[in-house]
Amino acid sequence: MLKWQVGQFLVLMGVIGLVVFFITDQVKTPDYLFFCSGLLVVLLGGYVMWLGRNPAPPSERFRFLKRMGGKREDKKKKK
Repeated sequence: MLKWQVGQFLVLMGVIGLVVFFITDQVKTPDYLFFCSGLLVVLLGGYVMWLGRNPAPPSERFRFLKRMGGKREDKKKKK
C-alpha cells in the first residue's frame, strides 16, 4: 500500500515538472532540466506504482468444476 502512495506522489511531482517545462517553453526560454527530470520522475513513479499494485483476486470462473474435482478426490481417498 505504501509503495502505491509513494508512486502516486512521484507521478504527481513528475507531472508538475513537465507542466513547468511547458510553461517555460511558452515563454520561449525552455528549461530542458524540468523536462528530463519530470519525465524521469513520472517513469520512476509509474514503476513504483506497478511494484505496489494489489494482487489479482482468485478467479471464480471454474468454481463448480473445482468443487466437483474435490469431491472426486475425497471419494478416491475413502476407498
